[in-house]
Amino acid sequence: MQAHKQVLSKRVFRTDAVMDRREYLTRAKEFSPHGQDLPQSKLMELDVVAIRSAARQRESLRKHIKENLSNDALSKSFGVHVRTIEKVLQHYTWSHVA
Repeated sequence: MQAHKQVLSKRVFRTDAVMDRREYLTRAKEFSPHGQDLPQSKLMELDVVAIRSAARQRESLRKHIKENLSNDALSKSFGVHVRTIEKVLQHYTWSHVA
């Protein structure tokens, strides 16, 4: 008699074989539902992809801000000290300019 095989999400399971406890415990994660298959899940797979994409965008924006728009970068581009930029932004100096 040939063992029947069932393919579920790229995993092969023998449906007519008996599994002992040790094998079950080592493979238990294969049998439990994941992600949106769980009943309490509030996210779908596309939501997770969107969240991770937004996080990558956020990191690239942070890098851009740090390199081009930080007080240090502004002071280098205008040829002044960092504290001068800080005073301008806090309206300690040049307060008459909007």
